[in-house]
Amino acid sequence: MRSTRKWRERALIACVALLAAACSRQAVVGSSPGTPGTGGSVEATLRTDLGSLHAAEERYFAANARYTNQLDQLDFAASPGVDVSIIQGDRRGYSAIATRDDRECAVFGGEARPPRGYVSQPGRVGCRP
Repeated sequence: MRSTRKWRERALIACVALLAAACSRQAVVGSSPGTPGTGGSVEATLRTDLGSLHAAEERYFAANARYTNQLDQLDFAASPGVDVSIIQGDRRGYSAIATRDDRECAVFGGEARPPRGYVSQPGRVGCRP
């Protein structure tokens, strides 16, 4: 009976991780790249990287029942020239910021506090106006 319960818990965690990855992909795909010369392509890169980071954090959570603040523990690589910092990563959630040039975007997940005021929904990448 206990092994069935553990199997169900693991299956549920895996389903949540897959759903979160799909949602983060939708957030990235649904974002507009902007007008050339206005930082739109940089913003698109930051959004894509943070969407990938979000998916990696959710996979890590599914396997470890916690988030991490260590990039090297994730299956993640930022694009060239992009600086990614995980501000929080623990049992409750994670928050991260990506910067390049003068552009900045952020994302958070779980029950973590948003790292910036321009981000309000878990798993949705937001960028500084």
